[in-house]
Amino acid sequence: RWRHGDENPTDQHRLGGRQAEGHEPVPPRLWHLMNWVAKKIHSPVTAWWAIRQNGLHPRLLNQIEWQIGQRKDLHEKAVAAWNLIIEYHKDPRNRQWDGDWYDLKRRISAEGWTASVLRDFRRVSSPRLSIKPPYGLNGASPPSNDWSELSMGHIGQSEVKFLERHDEDLDVHDDALPDVVGVLQDHLLVASGMLADIGTTYFTTPTCYPDREVDGKERHPDAAEVMTLFIELFGRLATRSPVIAKGHADTWPVADPFFFRKLRLFALSKPQLFDARCVAEHVLALDQDVFWDTDVARELVFLLVDRWDTFSEKEKTAIGQRILLGPDQAEYWSDEDYPKFRDELVSRYGRYLELQGCALASDHAERLAQTISGIENWNDGWATSTVTERGSHVGWVGTDETPDAVLDMPVNEIVTRAKDDLQRDFGSLTEKRPFTGLVKANPRKALSALTVAGKREEYPKSFWSALINEMPDEINPRLRRVFLHRIRRLPRPVIADLGHTLGRWLEKGFEQTLEFDDDLGWSVFDHIVDGILAGGADAAESGLGEVHQGGKLIERSRRTVDHAINGPVGMCARALLDAVPGKKQEAGSLVPIHIKTRIERLFAAPGEGADHAVCIVMRQLNWLMYIDPKWTEKRLLPMLAFEHPASEPSWNGFLNGESNPKPVLAETLKPLLLSLFPWVEQQPWDSDLAEIASHWLCWMCIFRRDEPDGLSKKEMRNSLRSMSDDTRNRVIFWLGMVGQKNDNGWTDLVVPFLRDVWPRERIYRTASSVGSWISVLDDTSDSFPDVFAAVKQFLVPVETDRHPFYRFTREVGEEEPLTARFPEATLDLIHTVTPNALSRPPYELPKILTVIAEADPKLRSDQRYLRLIDLVERS
Repeated sequence: RWRHGDENPTDQHRLGGRQAEGHEPVPPRLWHLMNWVAKKIHSPVTAWWAIRQNGLHPRLLNQIEWQIGQRKDLHEKAVAAWNLIIEYHKDPRNRQWDGDWYDLKRRISAEGWTASVLRDFRRVSSPRLSIKPPYGLNGASPPSNDWSELSMGHIGQSEVKFLERHDEDLDVHDDALPDVVGVLQDHLLVASGMLADIGTTYFTTPTCYPDREVDGKERHPDAAEVMTLFIELFGRLATRSPVIAKGHADTWPVADPFFFRKLRLFALSKPQLFDARCVAEHVLALDQDVFWDTDVARELVFLLVDRWDTFSEKEKTAIGQRILLGPDQAEYWSDEDYPKFRDELVSRYGRYLELQGCALASDHAERLAQTISGIENWNDGWATSTVTERGSHVGWVGTDETPDAVLDMPVNEIVTRAKDDLQRDFGSLTEKRPFTGLVKANPRKALSALTVAGKREEYPKSFWSALINEMPDEINPRLRRVFLHRIRRLPRPVIADLGHTLGRWLEKGFEQTLEFDDDLGWSVFDHIVDGILAGGADAAESGLGEVHQGGKLIERSRRTVDHAINGPVGMCARALLDAVPGKKQEAGSLVPIHIKTRIERLFAAPGEGADHAVCIVMRQLNWLMYIDPKWTEKRLLPMLAFEHPASEPSWNGFLNGESNPKPVLAETLKPLLLSLFPWVEQQPWDSDLAEIASHWLCWMCIFRRDEPDGLSKKEMRNSLRSMSDDTRNRVIFWLGMVGQKNDNGWTDLVVPFLRDVWPRERIYRTASSVGSWISVLDDTSDSFPDVFAAVKQFLVPVETDRHPFYRFTREVGEEEPLTARFPEATLDLIHTVTPNALSRPPYELPKILTVIAEADPKLRSDQRYLRLIDLVERS
């Protein structure tokens, strides 16, 4: 109807009369979508679909708003959800990269806090609503129930984003404090309303006292981070301008559960803002829910402690009486449990005041003592924990290795006593390890204690691990020899159980052991390997566990270097390679036969052990080809054939090597390298290895093209065609590094590669590749016109919710933006990649066109410029 002029007045009103004003008619696809939404506006499925979109057309949003106003039959939950969805889609910060924070920082540095900068700060720092698809299955399939059985959480994850500072500080001078605090206060009020609208039930905020009674690192939502800044600025304002600060604090809603309930109590602690009488009145007037709210208990109790001496006796008595009354019974407390919970909370508040020297009235103190006496296992730590900010502790559990408990004991009693002390108390972050301390203080006695225990057939794993790991390097030769003999006589099952410990010990110190006694060292090595291999597949298993994401197991291959370096067989293989004689081996110096024999024995290890040995050895393939080419070609290179059973760990190890394949090795493996794609992308590895493989091939083409080990243009082009789109995009970024890190890299290396090698078929010009090319172009500096001329043939019009052009209007270092330096080339680029119709308003496009017009005014009459301006005006 719209396209043929048979418009419906109702429809015209709904869409804002856009056609009557001379705007372009509604496209057919959008028209059908609008009709679908109009019919299904009541369905949760439609709301779920709207959340999953990157952006909804403004006309569609207008129609949804009109429908909500007209439909009186919509469920209240549907109205609330649609209002949030509309708000989310109308905020451009949810559809594109928002670099306004960095622009604001530059303005503050250059202009200071002018009125214009303050307005900009208000805009940039305003909270916004973010909605993402639900987790798990709810994100993959729409809800099946109606609105009465659903909440907003069933159709989307809602979150409030607030002043994302990107780990940068905000410099606010004293004169700007009142205005900045006012802006942040307004935003906190708005954010609080948003949190209430999305149904937030659990929201933690930072403490107002970050340097007082804090245990661990705080954890709270990103949206609450701005409160830390607000507390700092308000504290400064209270010192400099107490009248203004008090005026702000008087307007704060105490009932707000998200920000101001805590902030109001913090403000009351400032004696320059509120006198004692006002504080006491406010505390006594608090609702029970606020007074006993565990989220603000810290601020409330600190307030009472800080102002207690300023209260009158009457006020102290009233506050003490309020505390002793305790909280009201919560709905989830049974009649039997309520007295216990009430007494505990009363005791926590009251006893902490007493511990801080705040004396209660005598009768109140007696009642408190009587209440505490009725609490089983009470200790004053419970009262202290009321105000202690319990954060997360990042790091390892601490250990106490003091050997005093066993240092003077007879050797036959040491192991038994050390076992008793090994257990860590519940809740303690300190683990007692007296035996480890004994190894360091008196290694001879520790070894004797384990020898005596061994005669009783006791081989405690933790103590043997401590002895092996912590044996000092400076022990005398006699003790070292005894230690090595003790390991050589450990039973094989014990060796298998200690496989990871012994493997790590060999990996770190096998060379020194051979230097001490070559024969004894190899005897110990063989005994350790015998025990690990005798233990079967379980003993050879890597210590690297499974990876879970979102509660689901991520299927990953265990035939990888990551698993090998954490497996005992892989560690033994590493020790063998390190034992090759000589500090720096010469070409053709050969690997000794006794080491080759032991390596090949590890290749036959049970379970995943063989794969781990292969990974470790193949990671050194360049070096092995250099010092022992015949053995390497005969024994190792055949394992790289894709049909070989060990091809997967072989390639994983090889690709994890430290450098590109050397010329001799690359020439030998060239047929396999040309067939590496797409085989390498089909392996259950990290995608980084496919990226490494692609870089090898490109390096052989760009830097070694005319050499026997190099790739021709045709060979490289076919390899690029065999790669996935994602890998080709990574090649694009690698080409950007080649251009930046080599002299004349863009013109001498990258541009010829693009013109002569890169495949030109339309199938390889995708939306993601266009984004990658643009990301490379913005780093080309003076070479931008030449590189763009080569890249242009690989670009197609695309529309994306990304923001690929944000650097084209921003200075990089001291250089002008590319758009200002090369306006015509930039115009041609934007024209090439911008489609004729946009479903959402462009973000960077208006800025870029403005810069182009300023840099080269004659381009304003260019057809490309006129087309893009028309797009901007119609969007």
